[in-house]
Amino acid sequence: MRSFIAINTGSRVPEMIDSIVEKLKRMGFKASWVPGNNSHITFAFFESIEFERLELLATMLSRRLRGFPSFSLETTGIGYFKHRDLPKVIWVGIDRNQVLFNLYREVRVILEAMNLPAEESFRPHLTVGRMKFSPPLWVRFLETIENERIVFPVNEVSIFESVLSKEGAKYTKVFTCSFEGGLVKHDIQG
Repeated sequence: MRSFIAINTGSRVPEMIDSIVEKLKRMGFKASWVPGNNSHITFAFFESIEFERLELLATMLSRRLRGFPSFSLETTGIGYFKHRDLPKVIWVGIDRNQVLFNLYREVRVILEAMNLPAEESFRPHLTVGRMKFSPPLWVRFLETIENERIVFPVNEVSIFESVLSKEGAKYTKVFTCSFEGGLVKHDIQG
């Protein structure tokens, strides 16, 4: 399975992401756009992992995260990762939050124990699009986009399956690890 561990962003963030995508399209940017309802903060991505191993990962994560304190995150402005002086990825930032970094460390402990890949440097963000074309003056265009700062609660971590298609990636929750101590296994349609 192609899958990832992530935090959901609540109900208001997807609308903001979709609004930003529309603005960027009108400015002439072309990209593989991420639909707002796919917005998430990724802790780890697995190109290919067996379901049984994913289930073990979910069980271990659920045990490790039991009792982790719920907290809130807040979105910030637009940013980008560059490649050869052009934006490679455009994203919405997340305010630096020590509890989020503590949560990432807890997830990483389990990944390392299972010999699974973990991001070397965790840079929390919400991907808006993976760029294919950026218009001249793209930096100035990005500076003109204002987005609402949205606060959303975090009280669980989820494991998603990612299925690629011509319409883009489709994400389906497979497991949810609640800080309250529960592991939910979601029905997935095969």
